[in-house]
Amino acid sequence: MFAMHTGAARRGAAKSSKSSSSKNTNKALLAAGCKDAKAAKMLGYKCPKNLQIVYRKPNKEEGVEEGQVNADPTTTELKIYLEMKGFPHKVHIVEPEKSKNLPEWFRKNNWDGVLPMAKYDKEQYKIGSAEIMMALEKKFRVPLLCAGGMGASRFRGKTVKNLTLSLLKSVRPYDDSNPDWVDLKSEFRQLDEYLVQCHNKEGDYMKEKRLTLWDIRMVPALYNLMSVANLFKPGFEIPDDVPHLRSYMNHAFEDPIFLKFKPTIRQIVKYFEPKLNVRLVLPDDIQ
Repeated sequence: MFAMHTGAARRGAAKSSKSSSSKNTNKALLAAGCKDAKAAKMLGYKCPKNLQIVYRKPNKEEGVEEGQVNADPTTTELKIYLEMKGFPHKVHIVEPEKSKNLPEWFRKNNWDGVLPMAKYDKEQYKIGSAEIMMALEKKFRVPLLCAGGMGASRFRGKTVKNLTLSLLKSVRPYDDSNPDWVDLKSEFRQLDEYLVQCHNKEGDYMKEKRLTLWDIRMVPALYNLMSVANLFKPGFEIPDDVPHLRSYMNHAFEDPIFLKFKPTIRQIVKYFEPKLNVRLVLPDDIQ
């Protein structure tokens, strides 16, 4: 009887030790997700197998060096996301309109040529940066990225991207006679309210914090807008009634990971020129 209790106790202790070890590992992984993707990788978190990413090759006019991708915000956000997750991946830079450099699996699964596109785990295909990030984040939770504050799902970087293009195409000035400007100001106010709700204190948006999934989606689109709006259409200013958004951008645009992947102003200009059917002569001091 005593031996039976002793054996049970040993099995219980072993089980408890294993459970404790598992909990400690999980804590370590989550901690690594908050600080360092490489550290999490050393602890053995799962990555998508044979992850391949297809980006669009820039036009010659876009002023991007060979082997680089264009200044589309969806490209920038996906590069930032993959960097923060620490997922090893192979990159393809293609010209779908000319059918150049296209992987065979791309031809079979992306008839419309929508980019970026991802392939992983044998036959998993995802199209568009939002779908790619959502699918990878759902299946590969570690390292853990915060989704954002309450109500974050209301906002899309794509909204700012589309409003930027519409605004720059419009011949109307930056005033209330321009519906695109009215829509953009409304989006700015909602973003400002969201930031107050999340952070409460102005200036504390990015201090000692990592980019969230919400930041990854929003910052590239906001940066493109702020970088070139006045170059294409002088007179652009952030409204005075969104001070939190203004402060947030000042912090976010200096984030080390964003700085690593942000396009140059000249690249952003070249990205917009064919869309606006405009050619700008930039001063030599603009990179």
